Amino acid sequence: MILAQNLRQLLNGSSIALILVIGLLGFSSCEMFRKAQTDDDVTEEEREELDEIQGDLVFNPETGKYEKTTTVIETVDTIKWITNPDAEPPISSEATKKTYPDGLGVEPTEKADDGPSEKFANYNMAVMLPFFSNRFADASSLDNSSIPAVSFYAGMKLGFDELGRSGVRLNASIYDTKGSELVTNEIMNKPEVQEADIIIGPFRKNNVKIAGEVAKNLKIPFVSPVSASSGVAKENPYFVQVNPYLPTHCQAITRHARARFKTEQIVLIARNKQAEISRFRYFQDENKKIEGDAFAERFREYIITSEDDLSMEDIDITPYLAEGDTTVFVVPSFSNKNFIYSLLLQIYTQKGNNPVVVYGFPQWMGFEPPSYDYYELLNLHVSSANYIDPNRQVVKEFKRRYFDRYGTIPSEESYVGYDIAVYFGKMIDKHGTKFQEMIDSEREELLNTRFEFFREVPLSAALAEDFTRTNLYENKFVYILKFEDFQFQKAD
Repeated sequence: MILAQNLRQLLNGSSIALILVIGLLGFSSCEMFRKAQTDDDVTEEEREELDEIQGDLVFNPETGKYEKTTTVIETVDTIKWITNPDAEPPISSEATKKTYPDGLGVEPTEKADDGPSEKFANYNMAVMLPFFSNRFADASSLDNSSIPAVSFYAGMKLGFDELGRSGVRLNASIYDTKGSELVTNEIMNKPEVQEADIIIGPFRKNNVKIAGEVAKNLKIPFVSPVSASSGVAKENPYFVQVNPYLPTHCQAITRHARARFKTEQIVLIARNKQAEISRFRYFQDENKKIEGDAFAERFREYIITSEDDLSMEDIDITPYLAEGDTTVFVVPSFSNKNFIYSLLLQIYTQKGNNPVVVYGFPQWMGFEPPSYDYYELLNLHVSSANYIDPNRQVVKEFKRRYFDRYGTIPSEESYVGYDIAVYFGKMIDKHGTKFQEMIDSEREELLNTRFEFFREVPLSAALAEDFTRTNLYENKFVYILKFEDFQFQKAD
């Protein structure tokens, strides 16, 4: 069973406790979590600093950075919640619960500082999410910024139910980071967190870096569920990255394209921005691996020098088109939707009767182009760490359970929360306190993604043929989705 779930760092302890047994009112999931696309107040230089893949991104004026976010598209100040009297209680146990002296959780079994993985009857899990409880107007309302974390945790709770039915015993303690580095530091300094067997969260890059470093020093497996920012982990054998990094997306696109087209058919396109041009190397290097030759033929490269991202009428792609044959355009750009719209229009108007295929990135799925016909006619493909197939029976069953519990359909965050709770709950139950050392042997497809972790060795160690050092563990699985029948679906 899942033991007591402690709710710390919350608004008087009441608002999130209410959320655990609530139903959403008045909004469908697709309306609430439709993704915003606004970057009007950001300079081009700031946009080009982006070097991560983590879904759709918008500029956060509070942090001065791009961040993954979900917002409502309707004009509302808060989302109302009510207690669902028919919901299962959020805290349940068939076991006798031990407590700390202050009664805040299950007393952890003392772990060895080093050595082999240890297995216990139950494990302590610390979950750190940006609930932003400090923004709640009252105990019956929820600020929009809280919705992603609440949805994520709602999915986790259904995952905890699943684990409990299979005999996995966890004590999950939940903490609100409020999106703050200061609060994240405070949480990581709590004795009960420092004695946890696994830490999941937080969301934001800087907070991930803080928590990951502390977890490394404490030798606690740390799972980064959302942020795919590069550079947050260095030689941290306890760091587990769920969302694939940017190079992994580029490699997946290359493999998919090369399985269907020859090198000479593929063209890399970018603006004259160093951040975009530097991504070319990921595709070129992966193609060398595919060919097994360091001197293999390279993809053609086209760098657009136009200063006008809206029109780009002066660009000419016709020299790259093969008459009567398919040309594949790979566009490693995702920070400026106006550029992408304009480029797609130019490809469409200049291609004539020649077939083309375009590859882009997951952020494109959140864009709303002037016409989705372009996506179909250009055979648009994108990479994505997540895909929910509505026709799968397990997905249908999850939707039903989620609706029965919360009175609304799940968002993408809900699926992610469920998958992470189930996968890592089973991993620590099966392999113990150092489950991450076995993570590359446990591959599993759940509702929203497939977990295929690989151990990353630092470059210096690899060059020295020292494979005992570990940078981190990264999930390398990436879907390739195709826009067809006016929706993104798994490509062949």
